[in-house]
Amino acid sequence: MSLCVKLMLTLLFTGLAAVLIGGLAYMRVYYRGDSLRRKQAAWHFHSAVTSYLGKYGSWQVGLATEPFSSFMRERNKPLASRPGRRAAPGEPPFRFILTDQDFTVLLGACVYRDGRPLPESARADALPVVVDGRTLGYVSPQGVLTPSKQELVYLSAVREALLLGAACATVLALGLGLLLGNGLSRSLSRLTEAVRAMHGGSLRQRVEVQGSDEVATLATAFNQMSEQLAKSHAELQASHATILEQAGQLRELSVRDALTDLYNRRHFDEQATTLFNQAMRHGRPLSVVMGDIDFFKRINEQFSHATGDAVLRQVSAILRGHMRLTDLVARYGGEEFVIAFPETGLPQAAALCDKLRELIEQYPWHQVHPDLKVTMSMGVCADVGAGTAEAMLKQADVLLYQAKENGRNRVCFA
Repeated sequence: MSLCVKLMLTLLFTGLAAVLIGGLAYMRVYYRGDSLRRKQAAWHFHSAVTSYLGKYGSWQVGLATEPFSSFMRERNKPLASRPGRRAAPGEPPFRFILTDQDFTVLLGACVYRDGRPLPESARADALPVVVDGRTLGYVSPQGVLTPSKQELVYLSAVREALLLGAACATVLALGLGLLLGNGLSRSLSRLTEAVRAMHGGSLRQRVEVQGSDEVATLATAFNQMSEQLAKSHAELQASHATILEQAGQLRELSVRDALTDLYNRRHFDEQATTLFNQAMRHGRPLSVVMGDIDFFKRINEQFSHATGDAVLRQVSAILRGHMRLTDLVARYGGEEFVIAFPETGLPQAAALCDKLRELIEQYPWHQVHPDLKVTMSMGVCADVGAGTAEAMLKQADVLLYQAKENGRNRVCFA
């Protein structure tokens, strides 16, 4: 059930409850007045009967001389003739029960038949009619009290007023419910849509603030919260990106050789093992190379360690610049370098290494020092049947020493 409908029903029930309470209050006042009127009418009837029996001595004598109804009309003429005065109670429509001294019904008021004994249950409230110390009869207040025409018109007007009030309350409740409910529902709907958008990831939301009521206060607080959340989230994202960048940099530093910027031995061993396992799993070729700069100790002794560091950096740049994205090259220690060529058989790997050897030999080393010459020897192993990447490296190392023994500046493979 929507908020608008709930508000309309609340206003409607409130209005109808007010009308109902008013109706109950009216009925209480009406019945209270009716009780007083009944008592007054009964007293007047008792007084009229007392006068009637006092005048004629008995009911039978009075009826033979003057009917009781005629006596009542004559008795009420002075009251009814007064300007603005209604006929006194006791005349029709007021009718009460009258019995003689033996409780024989004289006037039954359409309740009991004349001439029959009054039941014991009705005698308890009967009022005695006493004339000159003698009880000549009894009057029971259990008679019929019929509303007059004017009273019926009054009751009808009250009922119409109550029905009109209920109709007006219903229309007013529906109108106010639609007016207030739609406004409140629109404001809350905007807030709900903004909250859903935030849940979807769009944290910076802003809803229109109208008025200064509780909903406006809620909207203002929501806007402030949304702005703070968006700002905090942006700061957190920036911090997270910085941390990731720094973590990547640290990781790179941990796997890189500081001098040559190539991968270090630990990283190469880890990655070579992974490449070997993939080659074995998919039945693909893999070649491993062990390279060593010729006479590197002599370069350090003859030209200085600074020149040796320059040679290491330049050789590393040549190797790195001619690798495929899938290839892996690292400084294995000192002047030793290792390369892993995935998806590469022995002939292709040997050709690539020979090209790298030529590039290193043909580099203008005189720019570093006029008398400097640099060459490299390499050993290539493509036997995945060796069992592990480490075993392949050992075979490549054996081939490297074979290249050195055969005169250096060459590539040996088997």
